[in-house]
Amino acid sequence: MVQPRERTENVYKQDGKSLVAKVPHYNGDYLPESIATAAELLGGIEKSIKPGDKVVLKPNFNCRYALPLSTDLAFLTAIIEVLQDHGAKITVAESSGKADGPTENVVRDLKILPILKRYDVPFVDFEKDQWLEMEVPGEYWKKFRVPRTIYEADKRVYAANMRCHNSARFSASMKLSVGWLDADDRGYLHEDKALTEYKVGELNLGWQPNLVFIDGRRSTNTQYGRGKYIYPNLVLASGDMVSVDTEAVKILKSIPEKNLLNIPLEEMGQFAMAVKHGIGSMDYTLLEAEGHLETDQKSQF
Repeated sequence: MVQPRERTENVYKQDGKSLVAKVPHYNGDYLPESIATAAELLGGIEKSIKPGDKVVLKPNFNCRYALPLSTDLAFLTAIIEVLQDHGAKITVAESSGKADGPTENVVRDLKILPILKRYDVPFVDFEKDQWLEMEVPGEYWKKFRVPRTIYEADKRVYAANMRCHNSARFSASMKLSVGWLDADDRGYLHEDKALTEYKVGELNLGWQPNLVFIDGRRSTNTQYGRGKYIYPNLVLASGDMVSVDTEAVKILKSIPEKNLLNIPLEEMGQFAMAVKHGIGSMDYTLLEAEGHLETDQKSQF
């Protein structure tokens, strides 16, 4: 039985508050630059990731469908490029949901492995990893099994999406934790739909990421996380998963739609449990970059 990793220090703070970066990204902008700008607003990649660090990059490959249901390949590669520029040794690791699994089929259909090969980045299928039983001090979880690869990583970086969800209310960085649960624990997670969002919050007791990027370029805020797209055209970043998810949900709530976001944020189960356990804070400082709102070349006539 292993114990939770030591709480990850959020190095991206100002006056005691977590920082969240918000960078506009429009079609035609260079995505690695948007990712780098978000990190620079926080204080720089180098504050959390050092040359030689072994970093597990955790995306969302729950299913074989495009953003916002799965991590976009361009977003994933942009993060890889930025991290490698800072000397990180990256492994991408994930497991998929039961509906579209096994993971190797989802990864094949999303065409992940050819991309990773270009960047000399290995992929770990959690389904085939060694499982470790972890004891946690949760209300709903006392123990669950986790993959050795992400448990033993030097550093962890999350590549999350943002959308609504029918049982967890929303899916962003905290819900990435479901991707390392084994099949039995996923069954327990979903056995009572009313408790799913609370259980998701507690899954992050095992460890916390060093850095989170959220792809908010394209999303959906319908109740089931399917259907009509919305285009916030944003990239978010933070060292605090609770803070960055709070900003993501605020953005989703700002666009009217029938969904499960019509209650105060602090009453949502993921936030309630994460804050109760000290995993992160909903009180943060937002740093916003300017977007490209007009052409660079002005009229000569």
